[in-house]
Amino acid sequence: MNDHVSKPIDPDTMFATLARWDKLRPTQPPGPPIENVEVASSQSLPDIEGVDLRDGLKRVAGNRRLYRDLLLRFAAKHGDASLQVSAALKSGDRKLAERIAHTIKGVAGAIGIMRIQFAAEKLETPIRNGDAGVSAILQDFTALLRPQIEAIEQALGTSTTPAPEGDPKRSFDPVATSLEAVRPGRLLEASDGDSQETFRTLQSVFAGQVEPGRLDALGADLSEVDFAGALLKLLEIVH
Repeated sequence: MNDHVSKPIDPDTMFATLARWDKLRPTQPPGPPIENVEVASSQSLPDIEGVDLRDGLKRVAGNRRLYRDLLLRFAAKHGDASLQVSAALKSGDRKLAERIAHTIKGVAGAIGIMRIQFAAEKLETPIRNGDAGVSAILQDFTALLRPQIEAIEQALGTSTTPAPEGDPKRSFDPVATSLEAVRPGRLLEASDGDSQETFRTLQSVFAGQVEPGRLDALGADLSEVDFAGALLKLLEIVH
């Protein structure tokens, strides 16, 4: 090992470290500062409480769509992390509980959610050391994580709150809804398309008609780029 770049990764530091040890090519003229890189995208990013957008965008070279997807993936995949840690501790599996906290720490730091990163780090250490006060620290972590997940979901328009019953239910057209699902279904069949955009489309198509848990399972497969699994779940829902 010649060097080390610590997480969360800072692109400027990473490239500077690589350049210091890369002796195979002549030195290239420096490119524009990473902060100035902007990737065209139709996806706007509103301010989100607890999220450092500037820091997060810097880590993805200004790619707003990618960053938006990473925030959504964080909310979808790690929203129940506190329950997972609690269950692992109750079962005596401290290694699993520590791994969950460590994962949250790394992911949150990589996308600019610093208070969750620090809270997860504060939780990870007592779990690893077997401290008796871990329960109180877990409560503090939970008190930060749940509002943060809700802030991301609300800001990006992905709240999983069930749609109210009423007129939409009475006017539901199963044939039209099935036809609306054809295009995203074909994208899944071809393993093509933006996964989060596909999920947002399907959320709109099935709003108020499908149990949230089934849509959450479909969204989880899309977040993991498991197009085959997502297609099977979509076919079950349409059926």
